Amino acid sequence: MNYYTIGLAGHIDHGKTTLTRALTGVDTDRLKEEKERNISIEPGFAPFHLSDNMKISIIDVPGHERFIRQMIAGVAGIDLVIPVVAADEGVMPQTREHLEILSLLGIQRSIIAITKADMVEEEMLSLVQEDILEYIKGTGFEGSGIHIVDAKSGRGVEELKENIRSFLVNVPSRNKAGALRLPIDQVFTLQGHGTIARGTIFDGELKEGELVTLLPNRIEARVRQVQSHSVKVERAFAGQRVAVNLAGMDRQQMVRGQVIVNSNHYPVTSTIDLSFTKALTMSHDLKQRAEVTVHIGTAEVRGTVVFFDRNNLEAGNRESLFCQIRLHDPITAKKGDRVILRRPSPVETIGGGSILNVAGEKYKFGAETIAKFEQMMKGTPAEQLDQMLDHEHLLSKEQVMQQIGLNEESFQQLEKNDYLVFIDGGVTSRNVLARVVEAIHTYLKATHEAYPMRKGPRKAEVVQELTQRYPIKVINAVLHFELEETLQQSGPFLALSSFEPSLPDAWKTRMRKVLNHLEEQGMNVSPIDRLMNEQQIPVTYQAEFKSYVIEEGIAVKLTDELYVHIESWKKAIQSLKAETEQAFTLQQAKDVLHVSRKYLVPILEKLDHEGYTIRKDQERFWRLES
Repeated sequence: MNYYTIGLAGHIDHGKTTLTRALTGVDTDRLKEEKERNISIEPGFAPFHLSDNMKISIIDVPGHERFIRQMIAGVAGIDLVIPVVAADEGVMPQTREHLEILSLLGIQRSIIAITKADMVEEEMLSLVQEDILEYIKGTGFEGSGIHIVDAKSGRGVEELKENIRSFLVNVPSRNKAGALRLPIDQVFTLQGHGTIARGTIFDGELKEGELVTLLPNRIEARVRQVQSHSVKVERAFAGQRVAVNLAGMDRQQMVRGQVIVNSNHYPVTSTIDLSFTKALTMSHDLKQRAEVTVHIGTAEVRGTVVFFDRNNLEAGNRESLFCQIRLHDPITAKKGDRVILRRPSPVETIGGGSILNVAGEKYKFGAETIAKFEQMMKGTPAEQLDQMLDHEHLLSKEQVMQQIGLNEESFQQLEKNDYLVFIDGGVTSRNVLARVVEAIHTYLKATHEAYPMRKGPRKAEVVQELTQRYPIKVINAVLHFELEETLQQSGPFLALSSFEPSLPDAWKTRMRKVLNHLEEQGMNVSPIDRLMNEQQIPVTYQAEFKSYVIEEGIAVKLTDELYVHIESWKKAIQSLKAETEQAFTLQQAKDVLHVSRKYLVPILEKLDHEGYTIRKDQERFWRLES
């Protein structure tokens, strides 16, 4: 089953409501005021049956100038528009504005209906047709079929129905598999049922009993009941007109413009970047940072317009440009959504366009920002994502779908792109990973050059340094990958695979002399600080040098001052083992090693610490495994 929405639009009293009744049998004027004044104030909706595999809703949108905002809310989400022109009046000012708004909303599927055909002569009908054809020349409506009808007599109504059916057969149905998006255009209270919201489902499906969220307020509620044209249904799909009863909702919590969703795929934003087209009907210039009224879906909010290539938008010919809208109140939107801008005073349509970016930032005035917008508009989803990642580095699936305007199927296609890398629920690019690798290598190389005797910086230090620029998940992923390729880890220390700790070239000769002295002195060594000072090794290198000889196994530290060469230490252990029994005393060790108490006590304590011996009272016992 496919679901469609048709909108009838045109000047006041051109017969839209009468034509809707002729097509559907339903009178869409439901308000008392509408009956009394014989005009439509709120959009009217009616089910329209054409075939068993189509479910169609017709929207009769208000035509009076004061009700333009309701008209915009009514046509949001329609699949086919029927501009209505009365034969006895022809193309009128509101007809022009309606067609302009429809064009700016990107709605170009149309069938034009000339109504009240029986009220004029055939010659007048021909003139009206010529007038319409001339007006739509060069617009998105050029080439639309024109039907002459009279709703009261029934003239041309069946032919119009058949043409609508043939037209819709070739119109792709909306995305039923996507995440639910249901903009609310009407809210009312029904006795015994509570608060009801009406709208047309833009994307996905709505199910009875499911948990949903009202955006931008982020109010959670459960769907108690769903109806479509007064018929209860368990599920409703994209393109379908529905009434929704949400459990526990107060009337004050629900307003026109809110959006019902069931996922995190749709962002709430207060700054949007637009690809914008100026309306031909705009009659006054618009200054930089002027206040505008923004219509998106069924929402209407105020905002400030910001241009990046001019300080004044001149009225006149059609023109396309880029701009940003900084909204006074948040909205729910996604990339590609259509927007209409109107001037609050004097009231008129300024233009419209599509959202390039739902997460607008503060940009510089000039060509650089315009180039950025052009890339946003022209690039493929993968290219757009790459551009976003160049700045954000890591995005969640929800952020990608929100900011690029993808559905689930499109995102799955994106996952096949080898250039993208998916990490723990997020996505980054190989370009970002390469930059992180370069940053790690640069940091390690600088550390190795500054501290050649160290094994490298601590891994935690490297991570902390990089988190100032990159997300922790990306850093950890790169470290995981590169430890198998270009990096090595020794305990907590990180280094380039090609790096080995070494003595600094400038002091290598003098440091080797210190090591030679340690080796020559055996166990009766001079304090290491004295040896380094004798060689005039700078103080700034002395601590590094002492750590180096221990880490590299060149020497053994007995005390802060006494370091013995590793070979002397090994010989001392061998001698003690060879010349003592299972247990030995301090005096026996002194007799073997021939050292003073100054050296002997640290040596024996080192043996205990290293696990060679165990002290019990005045004796030490060799461990069997040693």
